[in-house]
Amino acid sequence: MATLNQLPDRLMIAAGTYDGVLAGWDTVKHIPKEESEEKESKSQDLLEMLNPTKDDENAYLKMNFAMAVHDGSVRCLSVASAIPHQKQDAAVVPGTLLSAGYDESLAMFSLTKHTQVGELKTPSNLGTPSCSSFAPPNDSSPSHVLVGLSTGKIVIYKRKDMSVQHILPGHDEKGVNCIAVHPSGKMALSGGRDGKICLWDLMRGRLAFVNKIPNPSKGRKATVNHIIWSNDGQRYAYCTHEGNIQAREMASGQTLLDIQMHPGGRANQICFIGGDDGIFLAAGCNDGGLPVFAVGSVDEEDEEAGTRRAIMAIEPVEGVATAGDERFKCIQSVNGGSGFLVVTANSGGIISVIDLEGAAHMMMSDDDGDENEDEEENSDKDDSDEDDSDSEEEEVAAEILESVRIGTGARITCISAWSYSADPEEAMDEEEMEETPEEEVVEEEDEEDEQEEVFTKKRKRREEEVKPAGNELELDEEALAKARALVAKAKKRQKKKKKKAAKKDNN
Repeated sequence: MATLNQLPDRLMIAAGTYDGVLAGWDTVKHIPKEESEEKESKSQDLLEMLNPTKDDENAYLKMNFAMAVHDGSVRCLSVASAIPHQKQDAAVVPGTLLSAGYDESLAMFSLTKHTQVGELKTPSNLGTPSCSSFAPPNDSSPSHVLVGLSTGKIVIYKRKDMSVQHILPGHDEKGVNCIAVHPSGKMALSGGRDGKICLWDLMRGRLAFVNKIPNPSKGRKATVNHIIWSNDGQRYAYCTHEGNIQAREMASGQTLLDIQMHPGGRANQICFIGGDDGIFLAAGCNDGGLPVFAVGSVDEEDEEAGTRRAIMAIEPVEGVATAGDERFKCIQSVNGGSGFLVVTANSGGIISVIDLEGAAHMMMSDDDGDENEDEEENSDKDDSDEDDSDSEEEEVAAEILESVRIGTGARITCISAWSYSADPEEAMDEEEMEETPEEEVVEEEDEEDEQEEVFTKKRKRREEEVKPAGNELELDEEALAKARALVAKAKKRQKKKKKKAAKKDNN
């Protein structure tokens, strides 16, 4: 059983399957309100079918929902935070869940009310959604949603009513595989099957930079599987289908990590872990292995260039080209707790919360010191029983704190984890909470209702026809100011002409 000091105060995990089903676990048990008998029975039947074991009251994660949403596989999931509705509750809560499916539809769910608040189709002729992200990603009320499509376009939606704000063309028709929005929400990275990583300026809606990824196989373009930002926004990392993993510093473009995995052990997804002592990169691999790499600090000068340490926290399956049910499909870091927590999902339908702090400690420990400790332990083998018991205790690289499973052999396609840990220094006291304006609280409570009304109106309309971004007219602020100045001058000239004409008529 997981210990309280290792796990965050609140953790919510959503998972999508090849069957179009969404399932969710939470540390807070949801008590459903009164519903129709037919709807309640369907939901209960699906929960019992997908939950192979009954929830223990003392379990850390409890299955809260399970529902069939899409006709086909669930392609991607994203979770946004929400501001608490009750004034006495200072904790941020999970707010909105966005689900995108192979049926070219987007579904929005309220995680506070446990109801669907909207559904819409992706713009016509733009393909199937493959990845998504809220912007800003860690904000309590993100303003926009980015969705990458199989045609290589990225659609920017306004979150409030899910209207299309802009379409970014940057990848070719092979499609967009992954999107990562910077913590500030001002820029984003995207990777595709065309061997490109694009940096987007979200403030202007423009392409800022393109990096072409080399492929060791001639005649083929590299495929970017996954791309991520570090929590501080100073580093980013990506992995390719061909087995390459790289981490870079954003400001200088310096390569902090460059690893080439063997073909059967390519990384499907990666995530940053760590804290003040160092930054590490964990990878969920196709052969069931979970390696951890030391990335280092941006300001680190003592370390020789190109030298990095690594450890296999979970050993891969031997003698099999692909690991089958042991294959890691997804991995995501968990904010809060020790800083070394990750959530993983394998192809067998098992979702686990794993602590990788042991792997980091092993890499940070001094090799010479370890050798001396081994010699001392060997020399003192015949001492006391207490020494024997201490020597038997070994540090574990990966400790599985909690595991849940989707029943009926469901295969997971994607996950999204949301977490929160209270900071005692930043927690508001009762007096500060009482000073919170009542009007703001009312607006926060009505936000989801307003969003649901907008979606209801949109269901009655036809699918929107979106013009290509190339036909859109864009004016920056300088050009707009010049145009207004010219119009003002023209109006002054017209007034002078009218005055002169009036004087001539009077004379």
